[in-house]
Amino acid sequence: MPTATAYFAQPKLLIDGQSNDLVAGDLVAVLVEETTAGLYYCELRLNNFGQRQQGIGFLYFGRDVLDFGKEIAVQAGPPGSLATIFQGRISAIEASYHPDGDVQMAVLAEDRLQDLRMTRRTRTFEDVSDEDVLRQIAGEHGLTPEMSLDGPTHPVLAQVNQSDLAFMRERARAIGAELWVEGTTLHCQSRSERDAGSVDLEYGVNLMAFTVRADLAHQCTELGVAGWDVGAKEAIDETADDSVVSSELNGGTSGASVLEEALLARQERLVHSAPRSVSEARGEVEARFRERARRFVTGSGVSDGDPRIRVGCSVNVAAVGSLFNGSYYVSGVRHLYDGNRGYRTEFDVERPGIGPAEA
Repeated sequence: MPTATAYFAQPKLLIDGQSNDLVAGDLVAVLVEETTAGLYYCELRLNNFGQRQQGIGFLYFGRDVLDFGKEIAVQAGPPGSLATIFQGRISAIEASYHPDGDVQMAVLAEDRLQDLRMTRRTRTFEDVSDEDVLRQIAGEHGLTPEMSLDGPTHPVLAQVNQSDLAFMRERARAIGAELWVEGTTLHCQSRSERDAGSVDLEYGVNLMAFTVRADLAHQCTELGVAGWDVGAKEAIDETADDSVVSSELNGGTSGASVLEEALLARQERLVHSAPRSVSEARGEVEARFRERARRFVTGSGVSDGDPRIRVGCSVNVAAVGSLFNGSYYVSGVRHLYDGNRGYRTEFDVERPGIGPAEA
């Protein structure tokens, strides 16, 4: 089997919208990390000692080039095909001094969700949908909302000593949606609506390593939730099963099906929840079941550096056997670069179904 290797195309840096090859030339390492929770993170590690106009000294302590609050963007990819893998603002500066005399500076940055993470409030919203709340908070931070969400109207929603980001994540999770920002646009969409394209990966070609597990430990065959409909003055009892992920199985077998066949049927209840309408209960229990079901098969891999691999895209994995071949949803990504190993992409994936046994 051929051995896959990373390529050494150096990332390109933009500072306040302007390309800066001088800083890029001092790069020692780059890390860009994304997850389904939003708030993408970047770490740039630079050589920080050398020749300056005034002589030998520290290169980036003047704060004229790299400073708190400055916009930075990182572009990466094969020569002639660069794509932006991070855009955000500098929030921390770190210096390190090594025994061998190597002096480095790390620049840490986060995307625009940083503002929401640093804003904490206690307040209530009345007669609103989750989308109404998300749009309002986006506007408060100068972000343009791009979303179209299903969900009930709530008589009251309370944000109690929570950051705006934590509260938005909570509301998005309740309706099975994911939150992220691109530039100054805030996106919130269900997984079925979030289409970031697909990438073909083959073990031994452009997929260097892959570890994958199908695990029944947290699967169930049915999930239920109870509540009280104040308006109708009647009890609520809603359930969900693997029919809610049938469209994501792609011919595979769900964890719930494997659990019932191999061990036993397992019904569980959501206990820390008190839905106040049938639609709210149904939306929440289906979202929670999907969340569990999608974690039946989880994996992590390393590929050639590929800016197309982002949270929300799918990777089509080949040459790993019939149980684990096929499409996976990318739930986490780390784009990495250093002078020794070049540009590579580490990623986390999940899916609700396992493939057929080998013939």
